[in-house]
Amino acid sequence: MSSPESATVPIPALKERAGVVNALLDGAQTVLVRHPTLDPGTIDDQFVLYPAYTHQEPDRYQSGYEDYYHRASAKPDAGVPIRAVADVRAEYAVSSDDLEALARHYVYTPDGLRDKYDPEDDLWVLLLRVSALESPRLIEERGSYRGCRAWIELEDDVDIDLASTAPVLDDATFAERRAAVRDALE
Repeated sequence: MSSPESATVPIPALKERAGVVNALLDGAQTVLVRHPTLDPGTIDDQFVLYPAYTHQEPDRYQSGYEDYYHRASAKPDAGVPIRAVADVRAEYAVSSDDLEALARHYVYTPDGLRDKYDPEDDLWVLLLRVSALESPRLIEERGSYRGCRAWIELEDDVDIDLASTAPVLDDATFAERRAAVRDALE
């Protein structure tokens, strides 16, 4: 029998296209654009970035960023690589017309994002502070993780040390990106 002290809490994870997760890890992308109806989960705390390998479209990537698609076009046979955690530092509701102003902050084209979300209403732009795990993990893709859901909870036995991370962007660079995102939306 386990004691309350040894019980683990499921880890929240946000599913995102694997190419985008790689871009976030490289610091090439600092925001996620999401359709509000896809994100019923909570974003108040730190969460794992869970790479999804389905529905990736190479035509959605901006010129110069296609390699993110090619590096992540197939799920590794050994499992799903968990390499990053993130927390939301700012949220913005934007119209699809605002996507051009933000294009330097993500790897998809504005039209690629419109195609992905087919927005009639505002979209959410989430400014993320991404950190790389010091000990990345390959985890089993369980049935409970599959499906078209943005938020999942990793099973209790998944061992990920959320405290042992290093930000992918230094504080000064992140502050510059944050200001640039804010300025693009004013």
